[in-house]
Amino acid sequence: MSHFGNVPPNVLVGAVEKLVSKMDEGELATVFSQDLSTMPPDAFAAFVEAVFDAFRDRGESSEDAIEAAGTTLAGIESRDGASLDALLGYARANAGLLKEATTLFVEERPDLIDALPEPLRSAIAQRLTQVT
Repeated sequence: MSHFGNVPPNVLVGAVEKLVSKMDEGELATVFSQDLSTMPPDAFAAFVEAVFDAFRDRGESSEDAIEAAGTTLAGIESRDGASLDALLGYARANAGLLKEATTLFVEERPDLIDALPEPLRSAIAQRLTQVT
């Protein structure tokens, strides 16, 4: 059961959007680099897809993003640490992309919000208590 189960998805997305908009891109990348490889499989796949969606929204295909990151899809899918670091590093180099991807993740899969890295979950919970 989600800690955020009683929060309407639109309120949840709004809280996440406001939270990540104020975060430093490097801080967000660090939070994900520490926890991405240990996310449950469905959450991991959904977050990686949200990163690719954010790249596509900017006109860059998933394949182009993977190539520019200097990694492979196989490496990302196998949760290879160097591949994940390369993808996150490239995403970080594109201003605002990780913020967009995090928001997209919550918009598309609010049921998986508990799979976000703990520092983000805590910050979201804190923001929601300030809203209510």
